Amino acid sequence: MRRAALIAALILASCAGDGQTSSQDTPAPTLTTLAAATTLAPTATTVVEPEATTTTSTTTTTTMPANAAPAFGLTQVVFGDGGFVVITNWGNDTGTLHGYWLCQEVSYMALPDVALAPGEQAVIGLSKSPPPDLAGMTATVDLGPAIGPLALDSGEVALYDAIAFDDPEHITAYVEWGEGVHSRSALAAAAGVWEGDAVDVFDDAPSISSGVYPAIDNLAWFADIGG
Repeated sequence: MRRAALIAALILASCAGDGQTSSQDTPAPTLTTLAAATTLAPTATTVVEPEATTTTSTTTTTTMPANAAPAFGLTQVVFGDGGFVVITNWGNDTGTLHGYWLCQEVSYMALPDVALAPGEQAVIGLSKSPPPDLAGMTATVDLGPAIGPLALDSGEVALYDAIAFDDPEHITAYVEWGEGVHSRSALAAAAGVWEGDAVDVFDDAPSISSGVYPAIDNLAWFADIGG
């Protein structure tokens, strides 16, 4: 009898152990954790990529020049029957001479659509003789005797950006030389593009030149020595 009770107790214990093992093996918490980690990985990547794109876009915007503009100046005036003027773009952007006017009182001439990149130059012929084809020049424009001749003893050249020849806001460059009357001198002074005396010239000087911008007084110009 005691032996039968012992056998019955062992059978019950065995059944209870099998039930605990089944309840522990059935859940799969490890699979749930891996699924959560797999879902987070693409989310983290998605957040990083827009941040990198935004940074690049902001950098591009801030490095754009805020003052990009052409700046045309008079850099040489050649006298005589073959006279011409050299115009240089001293700015930091390409611009066109279209809309600009060249003046020697009382003559005015519209400049053509010639594009000049920063540092480039154009020869503007102003006499009966065709302008020379100078090395290093981007363009050569022949305006004929519309303004010239550019006399050695006295003269002036002004550059305007509009047909408003009495408005100091539209005279952008100017130079005067010699002992005579300079009709646009006061207007150029009011515009802040000229001050002081006329450029000194000597007999047989072929031209006057400047290598600075803005060339607003006689100290910025010098008489060239003839050959």
